[in-house]
Amino acid sequence: MKKILLLSLIALLSTSCYTAYQVIPKNYQYSESISFTIDKIEEGKSVATGNGSYHASRGNKFVFVFLTFKNNLDEKQELNFDNFLLLNPKTKTKHKAEWSMVTGPFNVWGKIDSYIRKGDEKSRKLVFIFPDEDKANLLMVKDEIIEIEYAK
Repeated sequence: MKKILLLSLIALLSTSCYTAYQVIPKNYQYSESISFTIDKIEEGKSVATGNGSYHASRGNKFVFVFLTFKNNLDEKQELNFDNFLLLNPKTKTKHKAEWSMVTGPFNVWGKIDSYIRKGDEKSRKLVFIFPDEDKANLLMVKDEIIEIEYAK
């Protein structure tokens, strides 16, 4: 019982330091046979792990982009999260995904180069390092620029 309370407290503390933004859900194409939606965006200064935590460097923050992918074919498809870049039009900088994480109550690392099974859905949280004073508004996926539309 004490372990469950301790884990619950750690999970609550690790997620309470984030600012969450709801986005307007839309379908986008990763490829001809894989579609995805941006579920939400979160910002924070640290990422908790089982062995401690990572902290953003001075003047930066972590931006977490929650995505759900859907494979529309009856065969396994490749996914590469290196194809996702967060753009900063102010500085004309492209920020690559530092990590891919499996979504859930605890941070579990995923692979940057992954796959999606036939007819399956897969949710991932991509972690980017982004300047503190700027808001993530543009996502580039395989040379296509997507404007992130936030809900009011």
